[in-house]
Amino acid sequence: MKKIFKFSFLGLFLFFASCDNIYRDFQTVEDMKWFRKDVKTFKFDIAEDANYDLFFAFRHATGYPFTSIKIHIEQISPDKKVYEKDAEFPVADKNGAYIGEVTGQLWDIERVFSEKTFLKKGTYTLKISHAMNSNPVILVIDIGLIVKKHSNKQSL
Repeated sequence: MKKIFKFSFLGLFLFFASCDNIYRDFQTVEDMKWFRKDVKTFKFDIAEDANYDLFFAFRHATGYPFTSIKIHIEQISPDKKVYEKDAEFPVADKNGAYIGEVTGQLWDIERVFSEKTFLKKGTYTLKISHAMNSNPVILVIDIGLIVKKHSNKQSL
């Protein structure tokens, strides 16, 4: 009975925690080897003109050999304008210890790469590829994109 309660509570927590997400999608990396040519493409709809926060989500296995992940992002707006950006996100701290949420041998990080960005109503395409010197990048499980409506609330 306790297990059922714990799982029910966890399910409700995850449901309500994700309510502010406009879009959330993950794509699996085949054989845990992310090749540069394996561009992850995400399409999402924006229902109203507003400010949004865009997050890069990265899931890797213990043993990931780098302290960061470098990516190239290409965003295509509804009017077909293309915006490109390079970003680097830490995966480990200065002592080499992984950062993020861990479950068993899997590590998850979510990092904002575009904060309070004005997006107009319409369909957007966002492409993410890695920009690391090593090719492939090993022990990568999933690449994701999360879009949230920007909130002016300040956390305590």
